[in-house]
Amino acid sequence: MLVAAVLVMGLAACDAPTGGGPVATGPTPGRGATAATGVELTPAPGAVPRSYRIPESPHVVDRDGYAFRTLYAVRPGATYRLHMPGNLYPDAPRSRLTVELTLVGDSWWLFEQGVVTQQPSFAQEDAGIRVMELDVIPYGPCQTQARPPAEPGPAPADLARSILSRYPFTVIEPVAPVTRFGGSGVHLMMRLHDPNAALCDNNGLMTYRPMAAQHQLVELWIVVVQGERVVVERSWFPDTSPRVLADQQRTLDSLRLVHL
Repeated sequence: MLVAAVLVMGLAACDAPTGGGPVATGPTPGRGATAATGVELTPAPGAVPRSYRIPESPHVVDRDGYAFRTLYAVRPGATYRLHMPGNLYPDAPRSRLTVELTLVGDSWWLFEQGVVTQQPSFAQEDAGIRVMELDVIPYGPCQTQARPPAEPGPAPADLARSILSRYPFTVIEPVAPVTRFGGSGVHLMMRLHDPNAALCDNNGLMTYRPMAAQHQLVELWIVVVQGERVVVERSWFPDTSPRVLADQQRTLDSLRLVHL
């Protein structure tokens, strides 16, 4: 969720020069991955006919298109253009940007604020790429929700500091200046580490505990593009396969932020 599934999922639970890629087997920049466990399961993609296809770019996919959570709705190698998501649902208010990317590999499907892969089991997210505008950072999913949400300052670095203060991350690459995706801002990479995750009731959030147990890795670019602050998040796990990592990297490399 926001950051990788973590920040994005954490946000949903409260109602969450270029940097290196994800890490494959440890805190090594440049790789990305995920793993499946039986702790908690997310729903399998919805069943729609294989003949159904979500329209490709330059058509802008309506947020309703995310209801068709199936591999068969998107075509490997195709380019899709999505309305800029907000930190929850639906579109980011007043945004004039769209997210355009080309899906590399045959296991991606549209979900939440971007694309994820859950192959081969469909039981738990394996890797994700999410893009959103984020103006409010809720407290982490295991913290009381009685307190008001944090309101980060206007700069990319302000948002990065707020994210790190709300979630139990171990920083791998600290906040540093970056230019990417047509804007400038900051980049950081971290690992989710929450020793108390097993005690968290998640407020309905079904994926936080397994993500924390598997030490999900998250890479963020927070950049200002055409006057809009945008968060690009890449998530994976230490045992994500090299094939998925390579597909994720190439899909991320294709990402553009295009004015409506």
